[in-house]
Amino acid sequence: MHPPIIIIGAARSGTKFLRDVLASGEKTAVVPYDVNYVWRRGVAWDHDDILDPEALTERRKKFIVKSLAGIAHLGPDQRLIEKTVANTLRVPFVDAVYPDAVFVHLIRNGGDVTESAMRQWKAPPNWRNLIKKAREMPLGNLDYIAWFGFNTLRGLARGNKGGNVWGPRYPGIEQDATSRSLAEVCALQWKNCIETASADLDKIDQQRVFNIRYEDLVAGPDALEGLVENLGLPEQEKIMDAFKANVKPTKGSGIDKLSKNDADTVRELLGPKLMELGYSA
Repeated sequence: MHPPIIIIGAARSGTKFLRDVLASGEKTAVVPYDVNYVWRRGVAWDHDDILDPEALTERRKKFIVKSLAGIAHLGPDQRLIEKTVANTLRVPFVDAVYPDAVFVHLIRNGGDVTESAMRQWKAPPNWRNLIKKAREMPLGNLDYIAWFGFNTLRGLARGNKGGNVWGPRYPGIEQDATSRSLAEVCALQWKNCIETASADLDKIDQQRVFNIRYEDLVAGPDALEGLVENLGLPEQEKIMDAFKANVKPTKGSGIDKLSKNDADTVRELLGPKLMELGYSA
């Protein structure tokens, strides 16, 4: 009756802002933070975030659906809204769990995302949110807690307070984290997320897929109004009021905040993809 809304987007693309704005009405229930541990139950120690839909059992599917509904406090007349940035790398798996879901793909300039992600890798964990997550985490996810602790300690040893690996784990990211610069890893993280999500979403019924640019989203209400209408969300006035109260237009280009070496590296890695998407390299 109420197909869930799954927000897909690379880390630091504005997915949290979009999620919270869309969920500002009373007819929606939101998973209030990323819950990679729910999606990765039993495979926390795998080297990347890609999940095979062929490995999805009915038991695991029920666990995911029940866990997300519980965390969101989903009511019978409410619509679930969920965003976990690692889902950019496993759209087919998410689609297998929720075959009636609609996907909102939020795309942001890769240069801006890279600069923001670099700061996040160096930032300490948000312990308040982590404690809240731990309290709601099922015992079946203890393996994820063990992995998270190990990842945090490895990161601290290398000077990354956000962990040895932060954000979506694309194939090869752990090796890249030890052999490449942080700018390279964050740029490749965005590129892998964008390319993987776009390719997988193209294979889904396009009536269930909606694309939106972050730059259009924060520029004014028109992009959001169109998205809300396409999603069929009620209480549009509440949603738009929440948008107007919380939107923060972008200021300048994030890539210009990087050192010249890092900026050159990012432009070299992302230039063709940025131009393909209509961004200046």
